[in-house]
Amino acid sequence: MTKSTDVHDLLTAYQKQARKIPAKGVYASRQRQIEVQAAHTRKIMRKRRRSVGKSNKLGCRFTAEMRVALICDMNFWALVCRSNRKQVNTTGANK
Repeated sequence: MTKSTDVHDLLTAYQKQARKIPAKGVYASRQRQIEVQAAHTRKIMRKRRRSVGKSNKLGCRFTAEMRVALICDMNFWALVCRSNRKQVNTTGANK
């Protein structure tokens, strides 16, 4: 038969085993951390430059939902531009 535990017991057990001292970083120094982050950034930028002209340049394929969202967004901005153009034309005609 299994032993039943309540939430309070779990909480006290967690609090006892929780670390009080903040964990050290995985890098030997701040300088090393900066170097690693810069290398990662260079790698990502190289990937982006190499992928220009490819269909998968962002690292993901367009799903149907993404395409629908993009079309809806484009329609919204077209509507905004159209209404702005109408307002400019009506105010320009009144002068």
